Amino acid sequence: MTRLQPVPHVSREGEWLSAALLLAFALALLSPGATFSRPVFVNLSAVAPEGTWGMALLGIATVRMIGLWVNGNWRRSPTLRFLTSAAGAGIWLSLSRLFLDDGFPGVNTGAFVYLAVGLFDLYAAGRSLADQGKNDQRYALARKGTA
Repeated sequence: MTRLQPVPHVSREGEWLSAALLLAFALALLSPGATFSRPVFVNLSAVAPEGTWGMALLGIATVRMIGLWVNGNWRRSPTLRFLTSAAGAGIWLSLSRLFLDDGFPGVNTGAFVYLAVGLFDLYAAGRSLADQGKNDQRYALARKGTA
């Protein structure tokens, strides 16, 4: 039986940071108080209530963190990383758009910050697809060697 060589560790700090920011955003929305009473959140409240946003973001952040932990410690699973990175990118880019149109003159800082995080998540999604391709090739070669 051919043993697979370990894949060199590729850091995922950007993905962890995005997941942590998503978790922090969710916890802020779920904490006591009416966060959506602030004018900057008017567009978010038009989409869904504060608790719905909070629970959805909490769920995605949790799944993403579990996927990153599993990916770093056991069998590599770039598919889960891709799905959660793509979801994160969609969330951050949507938040950026919603914060951009807050009704106040000038640009809201959140719009640019969330845009930057969304673009990094798009990059992470692309990198996870590349990782999946590498893993598929590795496992195909290993199966061929055992046949």
